Amino acid sequence: MASFLRSFGFNFILVVLILAIAGKSNALGYTHPIFRPGPWRLAHATFYGDESASETMGGACGYGNLFSNGYGTDTAALSSTLFNNGYACGTCYQIKCYNSPHCYKYVPFTTVTATNLCPPNWSQDSNNGGWCNPPRAHFDMSKPAFMKIAAWKAGIVPVLFRRVPCMKPGGIRFSFQGNGYWLLVYAMNVAGGGDIASMWVKGTRTGWISMSHNWGASYQAFATLGGQALSFKIQSYSTKETIIAYNVAPANWNVGLTYNCLLVVLILAIAEKSNASGYTRPIFRSGAWQLAHATFYGDESASETMGGACGYGNLRINGYGTDTVALSSTLFNDGYACGTCYQIKCHDSPHCYTYVSFTTVTATNLCPPNWSQDSNNGGWCNPPRAHFDMSKPAFMKIADWKAGIIPVIYRRVPCVKAGGLRFAFQGNGYWLLVYVLNFAGGGDIANMWVKGTRTGWISMSHNWGASYQAFATLGGQALSFKLTSYSSKETIFAYNVAPPNWNVGLTYSSDVNFH
Repeated sequence: MASFLRSFGFNFILVVLILAIAGKSNALGYTHPIFRPGPWRLAHATFYGDESASETMGGACGYGNLFSNGYGTDTAALSSTLFNNGYACGTCYQIKCYNSPHCYKYVPFTTVTATNLCPPNWSQDSNNGGWCNPPRAHFDMSKPAFMKIAAWKAGIVPVLFRRVPCMKPGGIRFSFQGNGYWLLVYAMNVAGGGDIASMWVKGTRTGWISMSHNWGASYQAFATLGGQALSFKIQSYSTKETIIAYNVAPANWNVGLTYNCLLVVLILAIAEKSNASGYTRPIFRSGAWQLAHATFYGDESASETMGGACGYGNLRINGYGTDTVALSSTLFNDGYACGTCYQIKCHDSPHCYTYVSFTTVTATNLCPPNWSQDSNNGGWCNPPRAHFDMSKPAFMKIADWKAGIIPVIYRRVPCVKAGGLRFAFQGNGYWLLVYVLNFAGGGDIANMWVKGTRTGWISMSHNWGASYQAFATLGGQALSFKLTSYSSKETIFAYNVAPPNWNVGLTYSSDVNFH
C-alpha cells in the first residue's frame, strides 16, 4: 500500500464507468470529452533562474519540489493573462522560438507545464522589461526549458505557443495541508487539460462537500473530516470532464502527506447528438448550487448599473435590462465571465422572500476588492470570496433591500437570448475593438477571430470585459467572426456580419448564437 516519494502515498485502484446524459457518437453510444491541442498563437518568452532550475521550485501553483512531484525542469511561469487566477496551473504548452536569429532551427518545439505566475512589473513598460504586464501573453520559462529552443543570451525571444494535452504517468496525487477544521488540498499530476475547475471532497460520514478555490492548484474545505476515508470529485476546467477518486486517503490520513489514486470513476460530459453522422454539439448545462453572499448597488432605477466593466453600455438598449449583477473578482475571471448567467436565491435569512424560488441575472460588471475593509465586514468582494453585487431591482426580487447583505445560493445557468450575437465596433483604421453582446449558452467567450474579405482568420486578443481587439487594417472589407465559448468550447462562425463600409461606433447583428 505504501509508495514513498517525499511523502507517503496511498494507492487505490478502481475502475468504474458512469455514463451521464450524452449524445450517441460511437458503438457504445456515448461521447468522451478529450482535450485537444489548441491553435498556435504569438507571444514572447524569457527565462528565470539558472541551469539547475532551483529558482523554479515552489511557485505560485504550490507544487513544491518540482523534481520529486514529477514536473522536472520543463516548466514555465505564466503572465497573469494566461495564469487565469491560478486555474491555468498544471496546463501544458508547446512552445517554439519564432522569427529570431537566436532560435535553434533544428528544434521544432519544447513542451512545458505551468507551475508558477510571472507577476506584472508596472515600473517597466510592457515592451521593455514589463514582459508579464497584462494583456501580454508571456512565458517566463525555466532556463533549461528556454535553452531547448533558443540561445539563452538572447534574454527574450518571440515564440509561437499552443495548449496541448498533458501526458502524465499514473493517477492524480493529492497533497494535504490544513488542520482539523480546514483541509487544503493541492491536486498534482493532472493529465488531459491539466487544469481544475471545481473540486469536492467526501468523507465516509458526509455527502459531497464543495471545495472553494484557494489559489494556484489548491482547493479548500472548511469541515471536520478527521477519522474518515476521503474521496474526491474533480471537474476539468477545459473539457468539463468530471472524475471521482474514491477512498484516496485512509481514515487515518494526516496533513503533510500526499495520497495517490491510480484510477478513477469517469463521468462523461453532457453532450447532444446534433446530426446523423454522430457529431456532438456542446451545450452549456446548469451548474451545481454553491454558497455565496449578495448585496446591491444603486437605486430602483438601476441607472448606476449602466456601462460597467464588461463594456455593454446602456443595458436597457442592449437587451440586458435591470436583472444584472457585478461579480467579485474571484468570479469575474478577468472579464471572461462577462455575459454569464446565474440563478440566485436568498438562503437562510429572515429577510428572504420565501415565495420567490430564485431570480436570474447576467454578469455585466466587476465588484472590485475593498482592501480597506475586512472581507467579512464591508470588503464583501475581496478575494477569494464569491460575491454578487446585484442591481437593486434584482436584489428586491429575492429579499428585503433593507437587509443590505444576505446569504445566497447560486448556480451558473444557460443564458437565453433572443436573436443572434451582436458586435459593437470601436477603434480606428488600424485597431478594431469589438464588444460582443447578446451571448447565449454559456454567455462567455474564450477566443475570437476576425476575417476580412482580403485576409485569413486573424486571432483577436482579449482586451477587457467582453471586448476583443485586432491590430490590423480591415477597412473596406466585409467582416466575419469566429468565436469559441469559454464554458462549452463550442465554436461558431458569423459570416459577413459587417459590410465593407462598416464604421466604428456602430453595432452589427448576426443570425447565429451559442447553445
